[in-house]
Amino acid sequence: MDWTHLTTVSDQLNAELLVQALRDENIEAVINAGDTAGFLGVTPNPCRVMVVGDRWSEAIALLEEWERDEHPVAMQDIPDSEVT
Repeated sequence: MDWTHLTTVSDQLNAELLVQALRDENIEAVINAGDTAGFLGVTPNPCRVMVVGDRWSEAIALLEEWERDEHPVAMQDIPDSEVT
């Protein structure tokens, strides 16, 4: 399976909300927290949301709809270099 970066959100809780919304639309998605401390619990650090590559355009459409509707998920332009 080929995973593609969709967006980076401010923390794991917001990432979980977005991933569930994607899954509700039958878009396979996962969180890539980018750290090894995830096994200790929820991370407050930025998290990448990844989707299956061939569903990326559908995922972007859903993401844009969330942003238009001012959904509580905090979307941020966080450079990958800052994601731990």
